[in-house]
Amino acid sequence: MNANDVAAHWESNAETWTIYSRAVARLGARMTGLDIAPTFIRYARESEAEAPLGIDYVLGDGQSIDFPEASFNFVTAFMSMMDMADQREVLKGIHRVLKPGGFLQFSILHPCFVPPTRRNIRNQAGEPVAVEIADYFDESDGRIDRWIFSSIPEAERATLTPFAVPRFHRTLSTWVLMIVESGLTIEAFGEPMASVEVALAEPVVADTRIAPIFLHIRARKA
Repeated sequence: MNANDVAAHWESNAETWTIYSRAVARLGARMTGLDIAPTFIRYARESEAEAPLGIDYVLGDGQSIDFPEASFNFVTAFMSMMDMADQREVLKGIHRVLKPGGFLQFSILHPCFVPPTRRNIRNQAGEPVAVEIADYFDESDGRIDRWIFSSIPEAERATLTPFAVPRFHRTLSTWVLMIVESGLTIEAFGEPMASVEVALAEPVVADTRIAPIFLHIRARKA
């Protein structure tokens, strides 16, 4: 990566989005961050003002990407595309704004192992031993997931209102088809697994040693 690289990037968490975009900028890329949430944009711009890296943060919708054709060398999307209702149009828009030879790198919940219904199975010691999954072929739009951060103490959880997140689950074959239909060529899949050491230190990721939670995909414009 060099100073001539230009990237578009969007994410579904303000702090993580800002950290990732700034990390890539430190490698030498000129970054443009896109998000639909004004609070995310405000947070990112404040971080940029405190320690400038030349990142331009833009308020906008990933489902209707309003950049000129062939604007970017690469596009990244961390854990956001599975939350977009029309991934086909998103991928077509990404293809349009990529320069020839440019690539898309994105991560999503693994469609095979985190379908609409998933339950972690643990032994009496609380160690993960299996994963139960269901509704893999259910591609119904807008199914609502409700959850609370697992790190919040049990005494506080009863006082909180769970997040309500609409699901737009797609099977793995549908993801492959949508990427290919957009004109992009898949180059690599990645299924990260925590090491033994990391799983012991951070039990929240221990389940990735049983079955992957995330899927990373890289696809390139011819």
